Amino acid sequence: MLEHFKGEEVFVKKVLEYRDQALYKQRLILTKFLNPYHQSIVYSIIGNNEDLIVKEAGGMDNSEMKRMIIAPAFYEIEDQDFEIALVKIKYARSFGKLTHRDILGALMSLGVKRELFGDIYEYHDVFYVAMDLKIYDYVKNNLNLIKHSKVKLSLSDESIEITHQYTCKTFIVSSFRLDKIVSSIYNLPRSKAVNYIRSGFVKVNHKE
Repeated sequence: MLEHFKGEEVFVKKVLEYRDQALYKQRLILTKFLNPYHQSIVYSIIGNNEDLIVKEAGGMDNSEMKRMIIAPAFYEIEDQDFEIALVKIKYARSFGKLTHRDILGALMSLGVKRELFGDIYEYHDVFYVAMDLKIYDYVKNNLNLIKHSKVKLSLSDESIEITHQYTCKTFIVSSFRLDKIVSSIYNLPRSKAVNYIRSGFVKVNHKE
């Protein structure tokens, strides 16, 4: 099993442990927020087991980061089982426009681990963040200012659909070496492309 997921051995062992707890202890297991690559690993390990079910939710439609539930097949999973709070963040634009990076940095500065919140999405000058319900009160009580803007947090029951923006480019390349493709896309010397890859800035199917 582990040889198929090189570099992800720790995560795979954790998923195997989740599988055993759900299967043999008849427990419902709720994961933290997982990126699409880790979600695919969960499905690869557990998805074909007829005695278990795997469900996912991200708090918003088309979310990339999602929590997953692994449970015995007879469980009936409901939305509240995912323990996700959809949080609306309003701010005064008179002090400047906030960005996705500003919201992310503010949450991380509170000591909130990345696995405890999911996608951050801006819609009509309001930010929405999916987060673990258990940390909502802490975040609300401590996140009052981002950069120079006062912010107000509240729970939202809105149905938010994320629209992803992609740029599609077509190139003719001499090989499928990753450094060659990156250098072609961004018109960089291959040496710089290699540095970006080694520094972890390049992902293929959400995997570094």
